[in-house]
Formats: sequence, C-alpha cells, structure tokens
Amino acid sequence: MKKLAMILLVLILNIAVSKADSFDDIMQAMKNGQTSGITRFFSNSVELTLLENEGIYSKQQSEQMLKNFFSEHPPKSVNVQHKGSSAQGAQYAIIIYEATNGKFRTYIFMKDNGNGLQVNEFRIERS
Repeated sequence: MKKLAMILLVLILNIAVSKADSFDDIMQAMKNGQTSGITRFFSNSVELTLLENEGIYSKQQSEQMLKNFFSEHPPKSVNVQHKGSSAQGAQYAIIIYEATNGKFRTYIFMKDNGNGLQVNEFRIERS
C-alpha cells in the first residue's frame, strides 16, 4: 500500500511540474521573441487577441501573427503577475510583457484537450 501511495505521489508531482514548465517555457520564449516556443503549446485553434485584432485562428496563423507582434514590439522583460488553476485542471497566467516601446498585459488560458495541457486562449493587450 505504501508503494502504491508513493507511486501516486510521484505521478502527481510529475504532472504538477510539467504544468508549471509549460508556463515557464512560454515565458522564456516570450523573453526571446521566439514564436515557435509559444505556439508549440497551442491547440489546433486558438482564441487569439493581439491588441485590436481578435478571433479564432489556427496554430499556423497564430504563429505568424505573433511573429509580427514581436517584430513590432521587441521584448525587454517578462514577469508573471498571477498564476492559477481551476478545479477542472485548467491553468491560467497573467504576465506583464514589457517591450522596448511599451508594456502589455498577457493572459494565457490552458486546458487539457485530451493531449495534455494546451493553450486555448492567448491575449496581449496594452497595459
């Protein structure tokens, strides 16, 4: 029984670490302006808001739009303002993205779509 409890504990901790790693990886990609590092966590279609543009886009469209955003607003710093989760296992983070030409509030919502946690909503708005 102790062995089973230990195995369950290790599995739960491993899942918790992998969820945290997703946001850490996304933040690192944002710091580097590396869109592929962000969109690798996107589901096949994403609710994307980039300043005044918003809609539901494919992963490929989202990557191109983010690439344009980062070229217009090169990264200076990225800081987590808040992280949380729901009882159903969804995860979210509010991140302050500071570019060389302004600050932006970024909201990321991830949920399990059957293939692990994936970004379903990604918003960047002026701070």
